Amino acid sequence: MTVACTSEQSMAIRVFTPDGGDPWAGDAAATQARLRIEDQTTQAQTVAVSPTGSFSLQVELARPDLRSRIVVEALRGGEVVGSGGTPPALWSSFGPTLLPVWVQLRDSVAVPPWSDGARRTRPLLLELTSPFVAAFGGALSATRADVFNTLVLRREDVAATIEDTFNRDASALRLGDSTVLLVRGCVSVVWNPGAGTVASPTARPAPQGRCDVIASGVLQEPGGGGYVLGGRTATGAVARVDRVMPDGTWVAADPLTAARERPSVLRLGEGDALVAGGQGSTADFLERWAPMLTAAQRTLHTGDERVDRREGAVLVAAGDGVALALGGAVAGSAGLAAEDVLLDTRCVPRKDVVLRLDARKGLPRGGEARLAGGELLAQG
Repeated sequence: MTVACTSEQSMAIRVFTPDGGDPWAGDAAATQARLRIEDQTTQAQTVAVSPTGSFSLQVELARPDLRSRIVVEALRGGEVVGSGGTPPALWSSFGPTLLPVWVQLRDSVAVPPWSDGARRTRPLLLELTSPFVAAFGGALSATRADVFNTLVLRREDVAATIEDTFNRDASALRLGDSTVLLVRGCVSVVWNPGAGTVASPTARPAPQGRCDVIASGVLQEPGGGGYVLGGRTATGAVARVDRVMPDGTWVAADPLTAARERPSVLRLGEGDALVAGGQGSTADFLERWAPMLTAAQRTLHTGDERVDRREGAVLVAAGDGVALALGGAVAGSAGLAAEDVLLDTRCVPRKDVVLRLDARKGLPRGGEARLAGGELLAQG
């Protein structure tokens, strides 16, 4: 836990760590502590740690008006052996407060400091107004949504129960007023996390054409609303895409190039996404979806079946424009995929995708593929 107090330009921090994950205790204890502010301006501060594990750190924020992340690191012999941090926050808006920073040994696991919520299988996770994250769906019966405050590491109580319909293959988008639209087929509700209420959007219902479509992916736009992509019906996967405006109004949008059930979606820009997985046997794992692109421009084909025939993987943003396609299986092969796929998404808007297979999984170093003229061509 961190004790934090703010003034116009500074913040002082004292750190405590949980049992089983304390990098300043034990035979391999860290000997230094470092405080970093990820604003690209404030200078990091490093201090020695006493044999008892105590230390004091203070740093003056160069940009208290900038959203930034605070990171505390434990070092031994110049190597980072443990760390913890906060989500990005505007620190000038905080008064005196208790602010936990969960610092633990690298690769260790510690019990989370919040109480358990509902037991869920494949829950929907949605970032609400920072620093709140919601988990819902996947429970055995109707239950409350679980809302976690990632800044102070606690679970918030939410009064309303979300009906069991939305525990099965539902999709969720945050609207412009910070409420959450939950949709399954053409049945939808609006959940208000702040008020703890659930209401039917009678004025702006989902279109009737979606009534038999479930298990869609979503592209969330920062200002609210976004796109609902793909899904499945009783007869198989679909390519349908619908746009949801920030006020909850539904508008038809261009379909995907391939039918996809529960695709993974990674936002590249406004109305622009990398879509992966859920495809049929004749479609490729990856495609780029944006309304202004032609079908040919959306196709991403590597020529490597370990990528093009992959199923069930998920796209994860890894920072600095890098994305990972994690897990899954390769169609027609036994077992799960042995390698993860790295993508440089900064090249995607220029119609030039760099793809590398992770050499740590036994693949030759230096192997890569580069997109040219709509197709990824292998390079040595």
